[in-house]
Amino acid sequence: MLLDTITKIMNLKTPLLLIGLLSLPSITMASDNTSSIKSISYASDAVIDASSKDALLQLADTSVITSMPKEGARTESGSAEKLTLTTSYMHSGNFSIYNVDTNLISDMDYDGFYHRFGITIDADTSYTDANVYAKIYLSYEGGPWSYMASSDIYHIHSDSAQDAFTIETELTDGFHAGYYDVRVELYDADYNEWVFSYGPYDDSSISALPLEDSYNDNFYDGYSEYDHTATTEVFVSGHGSMGGWLLFALSLMLVARKFNTRPLRFAKA
Repeated sequence: MLLDTITKIMNLKTPLLLIGLLSLPSITMASDNTSSIKSISYASDAVIDASSKDALLQLADTSVITSMPKEGARTESGSAEKLTLTTSYMHSGNFSIYNVDTNLISDMDYDGFYHRFGITIDADTSYTDANVYAKIYLSYEGGPWSYMASSDIYHIHSDSAQDAFTIETELTDGFHAGYYDVRVELYDADYNEWVFSYGPYDDSSISALPLEDSYNDNFYDGYSEYDHTATTEVFVSGHGSMGGWLLFALSLMLVARKFNTRPLRFAKA
């Protein structure tokens, strides 16, 4: 009798569990194999206050990239995108990077690792003027270079120090706390060709930056206008959504409640 009673109870609960399990979609968290960032760029002499930069970053599109590998070799010379010699190499003698400054901006949990930083680039040219843009790459603790962001196009004048520009980046998700090197690739915007590279061996200020993503930096806990879930993208296979999770959770809660409120009744012998 005892066995029959338990079997009947389990038969009543099994459909609820099956509903939850069948509605549970196959999901992959973005942080498992991708990372995401937001980035803006501006002329360094532009008058932009901190709140305006915050607003611009909030409105910026989120770029999803492949997670940064820690293992593997990286190249310190030539273009990070293509290592073969091209005509762009011939142009590189007419362009250079005089200096790069780093600004570590936001460390919300005060653990010494920042989720937001700025790279200011002072590029020079042997021409009277030129149009250029820059791409920045990160290397996680000596691993391969991974593309992060690109600047807008800026007009530079010979060796002027007044034409520097800044790429400000927020690491939103998928970046472990650690030390990152930065590499700057300068491009001739008129020809869309790489002309110069500048990395941690050229300037120690872009070497071993203590960085992490905003999720681990508890950034959104301090800003009510942001939604915590916005930092982690969830990719759902099929037509499901997070509703599958909710239905599964509700099913489990219902089962637990029924078990707690309806004690087993055994037939008398």
